[in-house]
Amino acid sequence: MKLRKAAESSIALSELGIGTWELAGDVWGQTEDRESKRAIATGIECGATYIDTAAGYGDGHVETLIGEMIASGEIDRTSTHISTKVIPKNLVWAPNPDVSIADVYPPEWIIEQTHKSLERLQTDYIDTLFMHTWRRAWAAEERWLEAIAELKDDGLIGAVGISGPDERPDDANTFIATGQIDAVQLVLNVFQQEPVWTVLPIATKNDVAVIARSPFSSGALVQGWTTDMNFPEGDWRATWPLGVKPQWLENQCEMADSVKPILEATGLSYAQAALRFILDYAVTSVIPGSANADHVRENMTAAGVSRLDEQVHADLVHLWSTGKIAGTYNGSV
Repeated sequence: MKLRKAAESSIALSELGIGTWELAGDVWGQTEDRESKRAIATGIECGATYIDTAAGYGDGHVETLIGEMIASGEIDRTSTHISTKVIPKNLVWAPNPDVSIADVYPPEWIIEQTHKSLERLQTDYIDTLFMHTWRRAWAAEERWLEAIAELKDDGLIGAVGISGPDERPDDANTFIATGQIDAVQLVLNVFQQEPVWTVLPIATKNDVAVIARSPFSSGALVQGWTTDMNFPEGDWRATWPLGVKPQWLENQCEMADSVKPILEATGLSYAQAALRFILDYAVTSVIPGSANADHVRENMTAAGVSRLDEQVHADLVHLWSTGKIAGTYNGSV
């Protein structure tokens, strides 16, 4: 699989990586560790050399699974780029903009959590360390970067990034422009196209790697949802945002109905077309996630698919720019 990198960036990633939130065994419903490992192994077999995870995925469980695969040799550590994320100390995933980064990511917390991730991952270093949540105002606060400098000096991390908020991707722009980060992770998909126009140009200019997450809008683009469906017990989509905004499922289905005829006209599967749409832009990697090895294999085939026809892009961009489709969570959460 082809590697991509920003012009002067030190980060080179397989254009499709392996997302692992779905392997957590809690918020996506129950998963079997054996099947989770099989899904990761299938992605590697298909050419993916980038694995993204987080301490917050199953309270460290996914990091532990990856660590077991590194220890057993199922993951070749020397040829695999691994990124993980530091959970916010206050455990608030969408902090109020007025909250100081000192309350969310104090330096000692970043260092402590990085060591815990290293232990779970059974590795001596983390290729890219992300802060798992971010707010625009934090770009002016630099004390947390002391921890990053220390971790880099000790050879424990290679690069640092921020995971931008789902609903305000351009919150990352101020910090991208400072030149103090190496990577940014954002929601980018057919429904949420805003980063293409607001973030990618600035990231490209500053040689910052861009990793696109949630390429299927939490499944709405590929799983054949209906407005009367029920999510499995323990699945986060049954309680949030559905429990907070009851119209969320209806909105997702309506948007999917709007784009599916366009995706079908490509002759590709929904998954292939949705991934190819993102890959046609200047992203470094896209990280679809699945606990199903067959789905992982299908996802990875998108790397070998030709660029979508310009009319397909024009039609999908038109739907977004006219407000017929709007945001992964329909412009809310």
